[in-house]
Amino acid sequence: MNKLNDLPYQTILFDGKWGIGKTKYIMDSINDKENVYYISLFGKKDINVFYQELYYLLLSKHKVKFKKVIDKIGKINFSQFGFNISIPLISDIFESIQEELENTTNITIIIDDLERKKDEFDIREVFGFVDSITKKEGTKVVLVASSDNFSTETKKNFEEYTEKSLDRIYKISTYSKDAPQKILGDDIWSAIEEIYQDNELKNLRTLEKANLFIKEVIKVIPSSIFTSKINKEDIYKICFSVVLFEVDYKGEMQPLTENDGKNHRAFHEAYNSKEKVPNYIWHYILKQNLNNPMMSKFIPTFLEWFSTGDFSKHQFNEIVKLVNTYVESRHPLFMSEEQIVKESEQFSTFINNLGQDISLKNILQRLDELANIIEKTELKFNYQADEVVKWITNSYDFNSYNDYDDTYFDILMRRESKFINEVLSKLQFKIKSNYKNNQIAVMVANAKKLDFTHNETNETAEFLRFFDRLKDEEKDNVVQEMKNNKWFLPLPLGEITDSHWTYCHNIFQCIVEIDGRVKASIIKDVHDFCEREIEDATDKIFKYRLRSLIKQYLSV
Repeated sequence: MNKLNDLPYQTILFDGKWGIGKTKYIMDSINDKENVYYISLFGKKDINVFYQELYYLLLSKHKVKFKKVIDKIGKINFSQFGFNISIPLISDIFESIQEELENTTNITIIIDDLERKKDEFDIREVFGFVDSITKKEGTKVVLVASSDNFSTETKKNFEEYTEKSLDRIYKISTYSKDAPQKILGDDIWSAIEEIYQDNELKNLRTLEKANLFIKEVIKVIPSSIFTSKINKEDIYKICFSVVLFEVDYKGEMQPLTENDGKNHRAFHEAYNSKEKVPNYIWHYILKQNLNNPMMSKFIPTFLEWFSTGDFSKHQFNEIVKLVNTYVESRHPLFMSEEQIVKESEQFSTFINNLGQDISLKNILQRLDELANIIEKTELKFNYQADEVVKWITNSYDFNSYNDYDDTYFDILMRRESKFINEVLSKLQFKIKSNYKNNQIAVMVANAKKLDFTHNETNETAEFLRFFDRLKDEEKDNVVQEMKNNKWFLPLPLGEITDSHWTYCHNIFQCIVEIDGRVKASIIKDVHDFCEREIEDATDKIFKYRLRSLIKQYLSV
């Protein structure tokens, strides 16, 4: 574009995919140039709309030069408010313009977005215009298109006329190497270049959107927050990664590569955790590459900000406080003997040195490192396993047993120190015991109800899932609890509700499923219990209901 006047061609086509920067590069190259006129066909429905915009464009640049042209055309109203043009006169106007510019050289008309015109706008009319205007020496026309995005009919006509009407076609497959740096500027580019290279971006619009978002963030957040722990470079990286995920990835987590799949911890955090999208960005786009890893806490806030425009100052300030107050734990291997002895004197000292938002895994890792070096050096270790377990269970939510099953603990218990393995064993027992007691308490409470919500009727399924995760001895203990509590059956006495009857069916289905999961059958015991209830009852409808359940589910 910079050498356009030196080229022998009058008609040129730049053809390339969307997003590689065709329009931006052209606009940058024609900035402040005389006798260059740019028109986009975006949304235009016919050639007349194109002619009218071109006329306005020419007139706006040459008001004085064209005043006598306007004076010659009686049907045009010229006023301080602009020009009102009668569409039937467009061709006359254009002829008048050509006459006035006969002595002007090096005129360039750029027609962009050929593929974005309306379907009813026949592209052959554009080529007709090109043939007509370029008969005048010194007039050049540059067409810009993404031919891959033409409709079938337009593509057919386009291919037919390009050979006849165009002197030169340039196929643009990628943007210039310095385009990303020019868009983002040196500071931002140096921060995000590695992320950019890892993701092989082909769309400059992602960079433009990232640049705008970074500018928005930097403008909104106070400059006073930047410290040795909170730095602009990490802000740039997070913003760019968020935009990349939302724009290029279209908000979808990409399938793992073979190498990524080998990191099971990263996989779990990105695909199975509650904060899976922020974790995905952290592990697979940022690749944990921040100057301060604690800055990753900003990812959910910036993701919400870019996606919805919603920015919570309170939430942002809380994260700032968290990042600034976090003290990174020192590895015991690098501590002096005096430091290790001091930290191992009281568990409360260890707790006070932890970050406010540290995960359970990291706590156990830190404890293991400390206990391991103390055990191997035979220093005195004053922590008690029970106090550690008590603090962990009070500090973390273990209501969901799904996240803390035997497999989870079996993996965690492959640790170096004897102390941490004792902690894990006791923690596992306590969590499972609490969960078992909670599950049994729910089922006992339901056995006393006469009406059930939808969620309550489904609690038998959750109980069964819990039962499946137990070891054989634990299953026997739970079966005994069921037997002691009338098999958790809310007896269908008197007037009952539909939900009560549904729950009774669910209990019997649960009993049948459990029977197939234990060594000794429980069907006879349940059958005998029901027969005793029938024998003791005087309510004939109740007897009928219970016999129907026995017949449907229990075969002795």
